[in-house]
Amino acid sequence: MKMNQQNDGFWTHFWATVTALASAAGLTTEQWVYVLCAILGALLSLGSFLSNRKSLKAKQAEDEKRTEILRAYLHGREVDADESSEKVAEEVKGVMDQVGN
Repeated sequence: MKMNQQNDGFWTHFWATVTALASAAGLTTEQWVYVLCAILGALLSLGSFLSNRKSLKAKQAEDEKRTEILRAYLHGREVDADESSEKVAEEVKGVMDQVGN
């Protein structure tokens, strides 16, 4: 009769392998926690960087679109150059408010 009558399952072999690899690497459990947290921090930083870059590209495209609309409007207004600059400035402000919404 065997002393240990439990079946050797997958998880037993998995954790034994993990423990053996960690021991072979020469790192303690605390050091492995630091390594895993450093990897997690690097992944979060990379995700934040990529998300911010995507957001800035979208903002840049929106700004370029707004500039083109304003440029087209002002080009159309060049025909009516005899109007006062205050009136044109108010119209441009109104158009910019409409584009911003």
